[in-house]
This record gives sequence, C-alpha cells and structure tokens, in this order.
Amino acid sequence: MRARGRSRNRPPIPADWLEELAAGYLLQFRVVPERRRALWGYSFTRAGGKGRAGIFVGFLTREPNWARGPFAPAFNPPECVVFAFVEPAEGRLHQRWVRAPGSLFRSSYELLTKYTARPPRWEFREAQGPALVRRVALAEFPPRERAKYARNFFMETLAILVRSGLPERLAQANSLQ
Repeated sequence: MRARGRSRNRPPIPADWLEELAAGYLLQFRVVPERRRALWGYSFTRAGGKGRAGIFVGFLTREPNWARGPFAPAFNPPECVVFAFVEPAEGRLHQRWVRAPGSLFRSSYELLTKYTARPPRWEFREAQGPALVRRVALAEFPPRERAKYARNFFMETLAILVRSGLPERLAQANSLQ
C-alpha cells in the first residue's frame, strides 16, 4: 500500500541535501543509496566476509519489519531515522559487537544516552540488525517547516553519534568476520 500517492522510492520531503550532510559526519565509510523495503536514505557501510556494519541516515517511509523496543514510541511513518547496524543479526559479528556484555554497541548506547539531553531518545535493539536507533515522526514538525526540522534532527543526531566514537570505531575495526 502506498502512502497518499507518494512513490516508495521517493523521500517524504525534499531531501537532496541529505547525502552530503551525512557524508560530512561519516567520512570513513562507503555510501550506498537505500531505496528498499521501508527505507529511503543512505547507508554508510563497511562490508567484508559474511557481514556488513554501518550507519543508515534517512527516512522510514512505512512501518519496518523490525520490532520496536519495549519502551519506544509506536512507529508513525514517515519518520526521520538514524541507526547503526550489524548484519546479519544472527551472525558472529552481531554477537560480538551487539549482544555480548560490554560490546561496542552496548558501550556506545551508554554514551549516546548520556549525550542525548532531550527526546527523541536512542533505542537499543539487541536482537535486530538496526541495533542503535534514533527516530522522530515528521508529523511532530510543523508542516511548512518539516525539511528544516528534519535537517536539524539529522545534524544533532549525527553529531551525537560521532561524539560517542562509534563511527570511528566501526571504521577502524580490523575485521568484519
């Protein structure tokens, strides 16, 4: 089902600025346009062996097939979203970087929650590919100023993410095995 006449392969607001904005924060990664399932945006990735890790910056255009956290707000697409991921969620890399006690993603989540002074809060999803998620519904912004507020959300979220050190540690990881 399509959302009110919009094609699935178009962003919910004009977003020709998004790739350049995100790339300024995530210089260490390969940029991959994402136009699949419920996503429209860009993945900044490292791939190797049987795994892929990185950061997605963009929009949820409809409810995703991954579950929300127990205390997270319900999905209300379209949403601005930034998430850090490790795929596949069943793999050894995900076990080591996300699920293990003291893992890279767990320690990053602790820092992200300290650095994020106001909503929306970060969500930690131990059992899914998108392990660290921050999102906000476009409906929360005034209709005429959604692009401005979306840009502000992405800049603030990416700055917090960089400050946590997660992008740098992902880029410096020796192996995605």
